[in-house]
Amino acid sequence: MSSPPAPSTTALLLIDPYNDFIAEGGKAQPRLAESLIASNTVAHLKAVVAASRKAKIPIFYGLHQQMHAHSFLGWSSLSASQKGLKERMIFEEGSWGAQIYEGLEPDWEAGDVVVSKHWGSSSFQNTDLDYQLRKRGITKVAMAGLVANTCLESTARYAYELGYAVTMLTDATAGFTTAAKDAATSLIWPLFADEVVTSDDWIQGVETK
Repeated sequence: MSSPPAPSTTALLLIDPYNDFIAEGGKAQPRLAESLIASNTVAHLKAVVAASRKAKIPIFYGLHQQMHAHSFLGWSSLSASQKGLKERMIFEEGSWGAQIYEGLEPDWEAGDVVVSKHWGSSSFQNTDLDYQLRKRGITKVAMAGLVANTCLESTARYAYELGYAVTMLTDATAGFTTAAKDAATSLIWPLFADEVVTSDDWIQGVETK
């Protein structure tokens, strides 16, 4: 009797694929619209999700805390980002905007994991992401999602500091401007990532393994 295949040591980290960021009508989508179109982000996100499922690579979802009227009650200070979330109620708890974009939802049977939600930019800080990855023997992470210069990059840098091999997917993300996103992918990400590749190149790599 043949042994079952060894579990993957690679995971896809999918950061903040919320309707409020990606979908038309989302509260923050207008700020990202130009870059979403330029990178064909939604199509690339769906492609890397499909490729991950086919290759039996688990997807870990790093999601921002969802907002409600008392989210920051008693806090002595808020970051500029947190102030914006509070004022506009972006990712409002129970709302359509706080739902994961259609076609990118987790599949529990495929081994996907939704980790505890982050308050700032990094999906590692104050969450169980590192614990969940290590318990499953994950040593390599591919990074996709929103936003290129903030939560995605912050999470990737944290992964690098924790010793994970990091692959950044240049077109499975978007920025608040195309110029900002391009600065991240061309100038900043190569400084810390093991690989900076397109979605198609990454998909080709996982399909041939």
